[in-house]
Amino acid sequence: GASVPGPPPNVEEVTDEINAKTLLFESRMEGGNLGRAVQVHVHEYDLYLMPDINSRAAHSGGNTQWYYFGVTNMEADVEYKFNIMNLLKPDSLYNSGMRPALF
Repeated sequence: GASVPGPPPNVEEVTDEINAKTLLFESRMEGGNLGRAVQVHVHEYDLYLMPDINSRAAHSGGNTQWYYFGVTNMEADVEYKFNIMNLLKPDSLYNSGMRPALF
């Protein structure tokens, strides 16, 4: 026999479930420079920074060397991966083992 599909999922329930697992990024603060965050996998995000408007290079894409933003809605004991896509600098202390500051 043919199976009868169940009722469609409640859109509000699905949206609430997605929102409960999605990180919320904020950079509308003094010095905040996150332009965009794109979720690429369940716990992985590509982050795009805005260049410093006071630099000469800002008009040509900028020399983005720093970042400042907040993240909420994280789950305890879950590892997240943030790929900063346009942290532009020929060399970096991250190549020597420096780690980001989190608080």
